[in-house]
Amino acid sequence: MMTLAVIFLGVLAVSSLAQAAFLVAIAREGKELSRRLLVIEERFEKEIRPSLENLGRVSRNFAEASELLALQARRVDRFMAVTVERVEEATSAVRDIVLRPLGPLVDITAILKGFRKGLEIYRRLGGIERERKGSGRRYQDDEHLFI
Repeated sequence: MMTLAVIFLGVLAVSSLAQAAFLVAIAREGKELSRRLLVIEERFEKEIRPSLENLGRVSRNFAEASELLALQARRVDRFMAVTVERVEEATSAVRDIVLRPLGPLVDITAILKGFRKGLEIYRRLGGIERERKGSGRRYQDDEHLFI
């Protein structure tokens, strides 16, 4: 039985040594991984962080530019509204200034057109020449048509 205990003790010692070697290997790999992560972090700090800061600065500049653009758009809109309103006021003022004196002239023109049309109809019906000739009315035979 003694030999069996020595064998078990030997197996335990060998497994302990294997575990220790395995733990030492894991520690070495952990240390190497830690070194690699530090290199990656340093590289990130050197190369990528300034780019991210520049990107943040650019995005802030774009935000400011878009705010300014929106403000300018509102100003242009107000300016155009005021300009259109003033043009409409000027147009109505010019219309009032021009048409007010032309009002009587339009009335006179209408009266003259009426006289011209009346004279044209009078001539068409025979006018003064027929009355002088004594031929009577041109449509004398049509009187039975009127009620």
